Amino acid sequence: MDSFEANKIFGAILGTVFVLFGGSILAEGLFHSEAPEQPGYEIVAAEPSEGGAGAPAAAAEDPPIAALLQTADAGAGEAVFKKCTACHSGEKGGPNKVGPHLWDVVTRPVASVSDFSYSAAMQEFSQGGSVHWDYDHLYEFLKDPKADVPGTKMGFAGIKSPEDRANLIAYLHTLSDSPAPLPEAPAEGEAAAGGGEQAAEVTDPATTTKMGEGGEETQAPAEAGTAPESAPVESGEATMSAEGVQGEQPAPPAAAASGEAQNQPAAGSEPNASGADGAAAQPAAPAAESDQAAAGNAGEAASAEGGATQVALAGDPAAGEKVFNKCRACHAVGEGAKNKIGPELNGIVGEKIAAVEGYSFSSALQDYAKEHPTWTVEELHAWLANPKAVAPGTKMTFPGLKNPKEIDDVIAYLASFDENGAQAGQ
Repeated sequence: MDSFEANKIFGAILGTVFVLFGGSILAEGLFHSEAPEQPGYEIVAAEPSEGGAGAPAAAAEDPPIAALLQTADAGAGEAVFKKCTACHSGEKGGPNKVGPHLWDVVTRPVASVSDFSYSAAMQEFSQGGSVHWDYDHLYEFLKDPKADVPGTKMGFAGIKSPEDRANLIAYLHTLSDSPAPLPEAPAEGEAAAGGGEQAAEVTDPATTTKMGEGGEETQAPAEAGTAPESAPVESGEATMSAEGVQGEQPAPPAAAASGEAQNQPAAGSEPNASGADGAAAQPAAPAAESDQAAAGNAGEAASAEGGATQVALAGDPAAGEKVFNKCRACHAVGEGAKNKIGPELNGIVGEKIAAVEGYSFSSALQDYAKEHPTWTVEELHAWLANPKAVAPGTKMTFPGLKNPKEIDDVIAYLASFDENGAQAGQ
């Protein structure tokens, strides 16, 4: 090869390099795009964890999901779900993306979306479809996917806050035409709050009686003093009243005992009839005393009913709206409200029980409605405190509100809506 041929070869190589290099600079200048200052949703990848022995201890510190779901906020969970939308869709008929769609995911068999390619680790975890995405599995997986299912393709680091996970699961629970029932509150939680299931059953009406406008539970034994004998009598009278209210109805005497029921003369006279010593010192009105002497037990039952109504409607509708967030996954209220998992609740106060048009009520509630035809304030008190105790066999899985103040507030909120969903004052 002479020098002329060598020069031609080297020149061709240099020319090619120059064209490629110049072309890349030109393309960068024409099509350059700046990175966004702040990504819409940053996906945090999980880092390999060390010290696996400490992980079970940390997991043990998290409260159970069954307890958290009793107060979880599906609306807040929808905001948390925005972290997932880069890889998952949640709407009905939504497509698979980087991950499978999440419509109807709660209680769905693991690795069961037919047109999605799961990792071998996830398929092994599913045990042939026998493992389901129940509340406990979702709770643990969302905390740390790679620790729960080692080898999964899901690179998300997880959600460490138990409350955020519970809110997210509450939102996922709504992504279904027939959402799975929420779990019952764990017995351990009820025992911690009320001294055990049996103690809660025995003392709950008395506690409600002493709490009235929302006093501290720890004050109930001190306030009871010499009145424990009178509380069962009051509860029994309330149970025998025309409305058949249980547990929550004796709330007005609590207000009398705490000095907050000066405008409730009948409530002040009840302890006088049952033999209580302190509350009898409130002679609210001569008329109330004469009614008590003349009417006996019937007068006491009627006054209890009236007192409960006053306490309930004295609740705070604004606070009740926040309490109602626990109900929104299954119920709607306001203009345009429709039946969901449960019936719409417009005009519920004073409405006939089990009579919402277009909704299929359980036979248990229909049977209950034969003897208790109307959603009075007292009926709502008892129902919201423990639905399954009022109508055993009801489809409503909600365990109830344990705080009488919250019951007062949510009833006041519901009472602000008429049958058409128009809210008073708006």
